[in-house]
Amino acid sequence: MARMARVKVAGAGAYYHLCSRVAGHKGDYPLAEKRCTRFLIEMFKRFAKVYCCAVAGFAVMGNHYHLVVRFDEPRKLSREELWSRATLLYPDTLLKGWIKTDWERFEARIFDVSEFMRNLQAGFARWFNGAHERRGRFWAERFKSTLLENEKELLDCLLYVDLNAVRAGLVEKPEVHEGSSVFHREIGADRWMIPLTELVRLVKRGAALRDYKARLYYRGNVASKRGQVTIPAHVVRAEEAHGFAARGAYAKRLRHFVDGVVLGSEEFVRGHIDRLRKSGQYLRRKHPVTQLDGLHASLREQRSTAVAF
Repeated sequence: MARMARVKVAGAGAYYHLCSRVAGHKGDYPLAEKRCTRFLIEMFKRFAKVYCCAVAGFAVMGNHYHLVVRFDEPRKLSREELWSRATLLYPDTLLKGWIKTDWERFEARIFDVSEFMRNLQAGFARWFNGAHERRGRFWAERFKSTLLENEKELLDCLLYVDLNAVRAGLVEKPEVHEGSSVFHREIGADRWMIPLTELVRLVKRGAALRDYKARLYYRGNVASKRGQVTIPAHVVRAEEAHGFAARGAYAKRLRHFVDGVVLGSEEFVRGHIDRLRKSGQYLRRKHPVTQLDGLHASLREQRSTAVAF
């Protein structure tokens, strides 16, 4: 069965959880190399300046990455703003030859999440192949995209993403993983991202970071039935002594955060299912799938995959 078209919001702002996996043999972890991790994060920064979006969080793992973004509502931009964004991609000599239709096409592109990912992934692949003297495709398949209903789903998804390295057994504390957004927030290198104060609705940055880490520790401390790694009890006790909350629930892989096409309330997901069924794009299921005892509802892709993120 053919894959359904991506679910994107036209004419309005939207939140997305984006994931992509590298091509290669099992056991290959090209993104684990520190310069690769750092360069990919720099690419997140760069393309967030080109495109009309803001990064909420990310996790760069050995063979895949997660990125949580908020795209702005489309609006008319001045030629000066378009120029400042375009110069991050193209040389001035090329831009001086652009006509009105070129600028209109560029303006439409920079509000499109698919265009954002196309540029991001192509740019990183070119750099990696050049730096390692290799040829061929770098990314394994088309990227995964989950539309998030609102700030609630955005924050929950961000917590899940920041716990990736803990679930993989790479670190005991999520803020220790250098490829995570919480690490960058911990060291104060997050000024280019959506402020935590906005995400947890607290005025002071320090209080917002403590609140966010408390949520992380709460969600990451309960072992799954499969015995996947969690934040160890002794680490939790040490953090609790510093004022952080303890127990948690996001220690296992939750496929709806990655394989979901839409994530949100039952009403929100049902509306997307009805629209997609009427257009003939979705045939698999009539009703939203409830997750985590009703905390979220989701719409899954029609063709499942065995690859976990």
